[in-house]
Amino acid sequence: MQKIKTIIFDLGGVIIDLHVEKTIIAFSDLSGLSNQKVEDAYLSASVFKEYEKGLISDDQFISQLKMEFKIEAHESEIKKAWNAMLGQIPINRVEEVKALLKEYKCIVLSNTNAIHEKAFHKILSDSFPYSHLNDLFNEVYFSHELNQRKPDSEIYENVLKQSQTLAEEALFMDDSKLNLESATQLGIHTLHIPRNGGFIELLNSKLSEI
Repeated sequence: MQKIKTIIFDLGGVIIDLHVEKTIIAFSDLSGLSNQKVEDAYLSASVFKEYEKGLISDDQFISQLKMEFKIEAHESEIKKAWNAMLGQIPINRVEEVKALLKEYKCIVLSNTNAIHEKAFHKILSDSFPYSHLNDLFNEVYFSHELNQRKPDSEIYENVLKQSQTLAEEALFMDDSKLNLESATQLGIHTLHIPRNGGFIELLNSKLSEI
């Protein structure tokens, strides 16, 4: 029986609560576009994936958002709308990670971006004695720093290599089933976590099966 040695955590929806609908509403308010039109653009416009991969700067991202949604608002208002999706980090999740660290290497792998990174680290430091996720987790990997994003298989291969982890000894948790599929194909154990639903009970059940 193969023993899991490394647990890989998605961030949004697994560690920090994620409310994408709040950003949809905020951009709708700024632009005058319907929620549906904003959501459609959010799901399809290439600018979001480019920004998550670190291929464009913060200024370029803001500029493209203004064009995409025909927004005249100040940069600070646009950043506030973009960050609206980020919720809180429940205390119990931090405590659960700390407990898991006694037995497993714990890694974060997140599709994120520079603006969100600053925002969620402020959320973290405001509530916990950590200024960076590196202070809690063994290793942290962000899509905008790797220039890769989930669900592309390259990002999983990269993280396995950098963390010196064997696929069969890793368990990856994410709230996106699409992200899990490509990880599974590489031989990584995977677990779907319903967004903002908490992970520890599902994780303990999964670990008992492996």
